[in-house]
Amino acid sequence: MGNVTYSYAEGWDGDSRRAFGPLTRAEALERDRAGEPYVVLHMIPGRTAPTEVHLIAWRDHFVGMWTYDDLGRRTREADLRLLEDDRLFLRRYVERRYASPEQPDLAPEASRLTLELFPGSTARKIVEERGEKGGASRTLADVPEERRWHDRSTFGVRADGSGGTTTPLVALAAAEKPTSLWRPPKPGRMTSRVDDLFRPGTPFPMDDWDRMETAEPRHIATVRIPTGRLAVSDPQDKQPRELTERIPPGEYALETAVVVGEGEYEGERFPVTEEPAVRLLIRNEPAATWELALSEDEDPRLLLDGHAYGFDTDTAIGSFADAAAWKPLSEKFRHYYDQQDDDSCEFISGGSARAVDEKTGSSLVSFYTGGDGTWPVWLGRSATGDLVSVVVITSYL
Repeated sequence: MGNVTYSYAEGWDGDSRRAFGPLTRAEALERDRAGEPYVVLHMIPGRTAPTEVHLIAWRDHFVGMWTYDDLGRRTREADLRLLEDDRLFLRRYVERRYASPEQPDLAPEASRLTLELFPGSTARKIVEERGEKGGASRTLADVPEERRWHDRSTFGVRADGSGGTTTPLVALAAAEKPTSLWRPPKPGRMTSRVDDLFRPGTPFPMDDWDRMETAEPRHIATVRIPTGRLAVSDPQDKQPRELTERIPPGEYALETAVVVGEGEYEGERFPVTEEPAVRLLIRNEPAATWELALSEDEDPRLLLDGHAYGFDTDTAIGSFADAAAWKPLSEKFRHYYDQQDDDSCEFISGGSARAVDEKTGSSLVSFYTGGDGTWPVWLGRSATGDLVSVVVITSYL
C-alpha cells in the first residue's frame, strides 16, 4: 500500500467512524512508550473511511485491528494480546461478508466467521451464514503458528517507520466525545456492593421486589481446609477447579448473604427472601478490593471484554473444599446426589450438603448457584492486602 498515509488520535468512535483527540506522531509515540491507549488510522486518498484502524493499548496487553471496506463497513476484526515482550497472540478473529451495499456496518444479518484461540489449543471456529439471526455451526480448526503470533512492531505508531507519511485529522471536539468511543477491553469485575450484602440493615434494591434490605447472613456450615489448597468447583467434577491462591490451613465459616423484602402478585403482597451470594470468611474484616480468583493456566490477559474465569456447572451446584482430598469428597457427594445415599453426606438446611474425609479431616460443603453456566470466584482483600474472603455471586445482581 504505497499510497497509505497515517493519522493518530486518542480514540476512535466505531459508530460514526470519527476520531477523537487528534495526535501528532510525536504525541502518539509518547503515548505508545507510556502504554496509554491511542489509535492509528490507515488512510488512502479518495476514501472517506480508513482502510484499517489499529487500536493500541500496551498497558492492557491489547491491540485491535479493524479493516473497513469502501462503504466504511467493518469486514475484519482482530483481537491480539501481548503475551511476550515482542510478540502478540491472536485471541479472536471475526470476518464479515455483507450481502448487499444496503446492509449497514455490523449488520446482524451479515455472514460471520469467528475464530477463538488460546495458546497451545486447537482453535474453535464458528460460522454463521445468516448472521446472528440464523443458526451457527461450531467446529475445531487448526490455525498455524504463523497466523497465531504476530510481531509487536507490526502495529502502532512505530509500524509506519520514521519516514511514514502522516495526515492531519478532522476529529471530534472534546465536547462531542461519544459514549461509543472505543476503549481497551476489561475483564469482568466484582460489584463494589458485595460487602453490603453481608452487612445487615443495608437497603439493597433488587429487580421485581420492593423495599429490599440485607438481613443477618445465614451460616451454612464450616469447611475444613487442612492443606490450605482451596477448590471452588461443581462437587461432581472429576477434577476440581483449584485456586492458585493459598489460604492458611484451618476451618472457615461458609455463609450466604440474605436479602429480605416484599413482592406483589395480583394485588396481594408477600414476603420475599433472596440469597444472592456465598462467601468463605477467612478473616472478619471488610474487603477493600476485589480480584478475580484464578486457577492454574488461566491468564487474565486473554479474557475478552467483560468476561471472567470461573467454575462450570450443569447442575446449578458449587462447593468449597480442600483440593487435596477432592477425590474422596467428590465421590461421597456423587453417591449422595446420584444414589440418594444419605450416609455419604450430612444434609444441611437450605439444600446444602457436607462431605467429610475421615482420613484427613478435610470437608466439602455444597451450595446452589442461580443456574447452570460459569460462575466466577472473587478474592476480597483488606486495605493491607490480606485475604479476608472468597465469594461467589449466585444470582444476577
